[in-house]
Amino acid sequence: MNENKLYFWLSLSGISDRRLNALLEICSPAELWEELPKSEKLREFMGEKHSDALMRFRYESFLDREINKIYQRGINIVTRASEDFPEKLRNKEVCPPVVLYYKGDLKLAQTNCVAIVGTRACSHYGREVAETFARDLSAAGVTVVSGLATGIDGYAHSETLKSGGKTIAVLGGGLDRITPVSNIKLSEEIEYSGLILTQYSPETSPTRYTFPERNRIIAGLSLATVVVEAGEKSGALITADFALEQGREVFAVPGNITSSKSKGTNKLISAGARPALSADDILEELRLNIPKKEKSPALSLDFFEEKIYTLLQDGDKSLEELIEMSDLHASEINATVTSMEIKGIIVRRSGTYGIR
Repeated sequence: MNENKLYFWLSLSGISDRRLNALLEICSPAELWEELPKSEKLREFMGEKHSDALMRFRYESFLDREINKIYQRGINIVTRASEDFPEKLRNKEVCPPVVLYYKGDLKLAQTNCVAIVGTRACSHYGREVAETFARDLSAAGVTVVSGLATGIDGYAHSETLKSGGKTIAVLGGGLDRITPVSNIKLSEEIEYSGLILTQYSPETSPTRYTFPERNRIIAGLSLATVVVEAGEKSGALITADFALEQGREVFAVPGNITSSKSKGTNKLISAGARPALSADDILEELRLNIPKKEKSPALSLDFFEEKIYTLLQDGDKSLEELIEMSDLHASEINATVTSMEIKGIIVRRSGTYGIR
């Protein structure tokens, strides 16, 4: 039987990737197909529940029907038997899944990828850093990987797309169970111009057990993982642990030592993770090309524009922040930022303004 179908069959067992990979070191998928009905040792190793599942699904016609149902939903499948299976996930340290379900451009998984992860309940500082790193890494041709959660993940994905870059979202459930619901539109945008993938069948709901496995795939696809902002028990730290186990680079963005949202990242740094102060730190460590920054042409700014431009040089700011920091009237600020935006001097990003 076709090897791709055999791997798909194995994925229906529900057995953990670690145990299944251990089994595949001594038996090929074809051997498992042939030997399972008559081998008590195999059934004992797999466990009654998982071996019964495989016996129940051990019909080629059934597998054909199930695969066709998935394709009819607009979902693609790639198995480890395929040359298209992401090479970085084949490493033994990653404990590769046997099947991936995806929408979008699978070739992105073969590019230079960097993961940007962090807490769901991020601060304004965390959001600004995630967006800046995503924007600058995208400019260098790096594919940004994250987990489509709210907070740092969502901001990293969104800013990458806004910057014309490429991003990969790895799910903790099936493609028909996108969570959070608020990110469904973002998932559709990623599907259109990036890649969204998961090791879970389309109707699988995410659980507290599937998210750590999702984090393993995020780390596995990436040359490095950047933790932007994370508390002491943040799931982003699990991704960092997986990256270390897989021999990948781990970076952490320093944060306010009094903030609970930065305790995890600061502890990573004290434990030996490299601090990331800019995207250039990551690009240099990975020996990737750092895009040359073109010198801005001399600007002819009036008094109000000069004041706003100066304030924006140390990072994006909201309209309220500009009003508070500039001591100018709201009407003056509104008129000035609108004029500067039209001239292409500044750009609006998700409720904040920054230098183009």
